[in-house]
Amino acid sequence: MNKSAIEIDRVFLSTIDASKAFVEYNEWTIDPDGEIYQYILQLFSHNFSQAAAKKARYAEDSFLAQITPTEAEGFDAFVDVIGDEMHELLKDAYGMQPGSGLFIFATADEQPVIAFFKLNYQSRFACEKRDGKVVWQKDARLLPAHTQKEYDYFYINVFERRVWMSDMRCVIDGESINYMEERILKVNLDKSEKETVQVFQDAVMDTIRECYEDEAPKKLFEYRKEVAEDAKEKGEINPVRIPQRIFADNEKAAKRYEEKTQDLEIKDTPVFVSPQTRRSLTKKQKIVTENGIEILVPIEFLDDKNVFEYKQENGMVNIYIHDVNGTLK
Repeated sequence: MNKSAIEIDRVFLSTIDASKAFVEYNEWTIDPDGEIYQYILQLFSHNFSQAAAKKARYAEDSFLAQITPTEAEGFDAFVDVIGDEMHELLKDAYGMQPGSGLFIFATADEQPVIAFFKLNYQSRFACEKRDGKVVWQKDARLLPAHTQKEYDYFYINVFERRVWMSDMRCVIDGESINYMEERILKVNLDKSEKETVQVFQDAVMDTIRECYEDEAPKKLFEYRKEVAEDAKEKGEINPVRIPQRIFADNEKAAKRYEEKTQDLEIKDTPVFVSPQTRRSLTKKQKIVTENGIEILVPIEFLDDKNVFEYKQENGMVNIYIHDVNGTLK
């Protein structure tokens, strides 16, 4: 998410600490020119399109729909409910750290979006009560970077009733759970984009290895080119169309893939992929030799015999690189 497409409307700061009798929170006065505002903006934009985020939709009559405001004016009540839920949960959860709660109501790509970040490790960066008010407290000369994995988060697209969140887990009653899913927002999560793509890729590549024997490398390269083109041109991966093209020459492989999709619960609808995933799918294929040498081959050269070639001999793949001029990096 580009920061220019985000407008921060309201921000609340809160303490999340089981040792306190109740949640302390208050609204933070937005200062667009300040250091803290830039940190909030980076935190919001950096995590907005994370491929690893778990996702869900919630119904019109659900708990989340009842507490989620459609406009910034009603944000106070939402903060109050979530803050109390988090405070109570902290008393029962093992492995859940105290910290600071950052609540944001923003307009992102002209849509109202609510975000919450639980910032851990209070000694580094925390909210604390001072003179009767919750304020920011920094234990360093600079604010922590948005890339430091010291927080959990969730986002809510209010109009589309969509939720996505980190998969941070804790133990309650001896069971490891995603506490935001089950105890805070009370939704049922689907696989993340990253997980969905990985399961699909595994099913295709396992099928190729099982059914093509000596021709497996060639077929794997063919698949990588197909999936890269679909991701680049259509912004999606189609778990039906791609395998139909890849396995058109092998009835056994087509049937085996179908069995795997049922076992792995792969849906037959296209998986829309984020720019981050598209880049990873369209860059390079890694080939690891028997002695551990790694070769990165650009997707477009996988079947270009003028540059890169392989031959099957005695069950082994011999790799030939014809264009060897270059520099060490």
